[in-house]
Amino acid sequence: MDDKQILVTNPPAFVTSLNKDSDRLDCAWFNPVAENEMESLVKNKRDDRQLIKLESIAKVTGGKRLPSGTVISENDPDDIPYVRVVDIKDLKVDMHSAVRIPKKVHQLIQNYQLKQNDIVITIVGATIGKVGILDYPVEVCDFTENMARIRINDDSVLTRFLLHYLDSQFGKIQSDRMSGGSSQFKLSLRSCRDLEIYIPFKNGSIDTAEQHNILNKIYVIHEQINSKKVQSDKLINDAKNILVKKIGLPITLDINKNPSFLQAVDNDPYSRLDALFNNPLREKLLKTLQTYPHKLLGKLIKPDDKSEIVLSDFYRLVDLEQIDENTGRISHFREVPELGSEKILIKSGSILISKLQPDKGKVVIVESGFDGCVGSSELMSFSLNTTEVTKEYLWAALRSNYILKQWEYSLTGSSRMRIGRRELNETIIPIPDKNLQDEIVNEIKGNIFASDNLLKELGALRLQAKKEFVTMLTGHQEAVK
Repeated sequence: MDDKQILVTNPPAFVTSLNKDSDRLDCAWFNPVAENEMESLVKNKRDDRQLIKLESIAKVTGGKRLPSGTVISENDPDDIPYVRVVDIKDLKVDMHSAVRIPKKVHQLIQNYQLKQNDIVITIVGATIGKVGILDYPVEVCDFTENMARIRINDDSVLTRFLLHYLDSQFGKIQSDRMSGGSSQFKLSLRSCRDLEIYIPFKNGSIDTAEQHNILNKIYVIHEQINSKKVQSDKLINDAKNILVKKIGLPITLDINKNPSFLQAVDNDPYSRLDALFNNPLREKLLKTLQTYPHKLLGKLIKPDDKSEIVLSDFYRLVDLEQIDENTGRISHFREVPELGSEKILIKSGSILISKLQPDKGKVVIVESGFDGCVGSSELMSFSLNTTEVTKEYLWAALRSNYILKQWEYSLTGSSRMRIGRRELNETIIPIPDKNLQDEIVNEIKGNIFASDNLLKELGALRLQAKKEFVTMLTGHQEAVK
């Protein structure tokens, strides 16, 4: 965070006059930048615009924390989807990434449901004010207590108009300003309901036609955004199949999670008896991979020595959410004053593999900028222990469908599905010659580079759309924040 941003969110001093309703004296609440931003809407003095409270047009309710010990699955279709903060992506609720909970747990929290066209807003932590819409029908869907549900009850208000307003600088600056707390910042449901919405009016009533006009203008830009997103996703999906295409071994992608029979296990006392691990399709995949030159992963890597984390005023923390499974990179770190639980020390050049959901592709080579960060205990840190493969090829192989499918069969656990050290070590890694290794890595990196460029263009278009929204709403060329 730079000095300018610090001053915007937490100015060093303020001067104000209190009224009888004032119950906060902190700088964030009386931040002159925030006050001036909202005051600009009042001073705009447009007859066709008004500021109204969110609670006058929508019902705002909270989600529900899962009971302690709830068993979470990642993709069991028989369970109930449970939406978390990490599932809000690109102004949408991503149901594909939502975890699932048993029906008996759902019955305890079924009064906290999302349905099509609900808006959610995060109310806890570093992402307060992040919004998304559930834009397609779902039969049942629970959601976390770390977000609020906004359900419009006024037919004259367009859901997507409200979505883009809350995502604008006017929505963000209010959610930041209204947040408070000593140990963890939180936006209360009362504060959510008090958010002021600047909305078109005509003849004393909310103007639906003008909302449509504004949305039509910005959705010309959003069509370009969606097009670039589709292109970017295709490049990333193709990258995961490059090794498969280059080596040419057939792979079975469909997994029957509940086969009607189990294959016989040997007399190994450590053998697993669960249906997923002993699925016949897993055995077929392994036999196919064994026809190609290969080594077990445990022969190619060695665990990094555990290093003591030095006491500090703040730590640079990398959680699983900061690992981009699309690119296989750490996206950023968070600065935190305390760790709160066991962590690992991250070193430049190490290979990190997530124990939790490894089949999603959360595998990275630590870049120098993240040397000395602390990482989630769900991450395992390794170094290369061979010259048979390059580090970059191993990274590419570990994120290919050959390995992700092995891990998908090997997950185990009672509450969250993880991969064990034994299963990790026994992962079969195809080993082509060095020239083909380099060819595979270069082609994968080429796809990721092309995707990065599309995402940069996409980001510029998003800013353009936000600027256009504010301009059409206020009539002024506002600086988008």
